[in-house]
Amino acid sequence: MADLDVEEPNGNLFFNYLLKYSESYTYIPKLIKENCAYCRECAKKCMFKALAVSKGFWMLFPELCHGCRACEYVCKFEAIAEDKRCIGKIGINEVNNPSFIEGRLNVGEVLTTSLIKDVKKKIKRIEEKYEVVVMDAPPGTSCPVIEVVKDVDKVIVVAEDSPFGFYDFTLIHDLLSELNKDYHLVINKFKDGKEIIPFCDKESINVLAKIPLEKNIAYKYSKGEFALDEYDEVFRDVYYKLIEVES
Repeated sequence: MADLDVEEPNGNLFFNYLLKYSESYTYIPKLIKENCAYCRECAKKCMFKALAVSKGFWMLFPELCHGCRACEYVCKFEAIAEDKRCIGKIGINEVNNPSFIEGRLNVGEVLTTSLIKDVKKKIKRIEEKYEVVVMDAPPGTSCPVIEVVKDVDKVIVVAEDSPFGFYDFTLIHDLLSELNKDYHLVINKFKDGKEIIPFCDKESINVLAKIPLEKNIAYKYSKGEFALDEYDEVFRDVYYKLIEVES
């Protein structure tokens, strides 16, 4: 189990594992002052405006730097060297079953995708031990979501049965269509499905399950408890339907 919602990782609330953490770093440039001609070429080529350069002055805004190394590449005077800064940490537990890994972004940090890439590198090194790796993606349709789903084998979308939920669902539907990713749908907080069900019928979307809108599910979830025991039939139905799809 991998929690890649690195801005708000909450998967371990259900397991309460003791995780072993290591820091995650990203590249930032460092000035070699005696080599610099202050030609401003590095600042001009920086897409993210992370460098300010004038005569005798060179300044990095590390929170804007995306670690692309363009500045180092274009510098003719070898005045830029490699440095690093910590953007978050990665926690892992391979002792318990299921094994668990998460990324945890530093407060105020913006390089969400960089940390997700780092977590996926760690997953790549250990994934041969496991038959299945389940990744919990962040919500929405932005770059972090794309980074998670771009190379997975199967996608399960969870959408809420509400006007806002349906609108968000159409966005992720369009995104996955652009990425040529087939997906299956779980409808959460299901009431009547008057918008989402006709859409699924029209687009031939496979609905795995409909989780009812019940206060007790939210209550158990808020306490870090699995709703599986009380709603065994609903959740096991998701599992068995997915097995059927895969086979």
